[in-house]
Amino acid sequence: MKYWIIVFASLLLTIQDAVSQSASTSSYKNLATKKFFSGSSSKKPDGIGFSYFIDGKRVDKITYDSFQSSRRNIDNCCPCILQMYNSDGRLVNEGVRCTDAPVGWWKTYHPNGKLKESGQYKENDSGNWDNLCERGYCSVKVGRWTYFDEQGNQLYVEDWKDGAFVKQLPEQPRMEIWGVDFLLRGQNAEKQPVTLGDISQINILPKYKNKARAELTIKIRIEAIGYPKFLAECKLDEFKNIDAQKLFLASGIAIDKNPQFILEVFSGKQNINRAYLRIAK
Repeated sequence: MKYWIIVFASLLLTIQDAVSQSASTSSYKNLATKKFFSGSSSKKPDGIGFSYFIDGKRVDKITYDSFQSSRRNIDNCCPCILQMYNSDGRLVNEGVRCTDAPVGWWKTYHPNGKLKESGQYKENDSGNWDNLCERGYCSVKVGRWTYFDEQGNQLYVEDWKDGAFVKQLPEQPRMEIWGVDFLLRGQNAEKQPVTLGDISQINILPKYKNKARAELTIKIRIEAIGYPKFLAECKLDEFKNIDAQKLFLASGIAIDKNPQFILEVFSGKQNINRAYLRIAK
């Protein structure tokens, strides 16, 4: 009996040390917790006043006002612990954010309230909260992420380093892509002017988490102010055969109207990533 008491006490101290170490190594101290309710809201005249709606459901004015006031919390959160709720009042996720950018610990939840995902985003230890994304502090996954089923059982883990995926244990049977590179002459195609002739030369390179594969579709959108959106699509392995000049002519958009050429990668109906191209005149 004494042996097990000693083991339990030792284990408890280890857990407490780990918790204390996690708290002590964080760049943030005494963060405020704020709530944010997602969804759409509206109010409509009803003859004697207004009727109030959240996600199409009628609510009273107190609920509507609380919903509206929570929307301001995300603008005043930098950093804070932001708890995201749906319109039914269910906690969807929570974590350290600066406005809409995760910059610390992170958790998401199943509809039954059980933990679904737990991990860490890179913390901003610089004290400067300007231009986070440009400085590499915007939604950058680090360390171990753990995923759970609706009963609370651990499904698998993933390791990340400075926003780059490292491994998945055990590997999952479904295809998962953690990023897509759009490269032209070995460089990011979004950061250079692209001619119509260049587009079919862009290498679209999905970054897979595991060995599972599925067919990918490339949707090509051409847009400009005052013109209807033009859409074409092809399979990933067909992309190098597209005639961008022909597609552009079919869109009816003049080159001097600053058209936007957008490439989107889909797996089924899931939009995995997109690239916005600057078309050289």
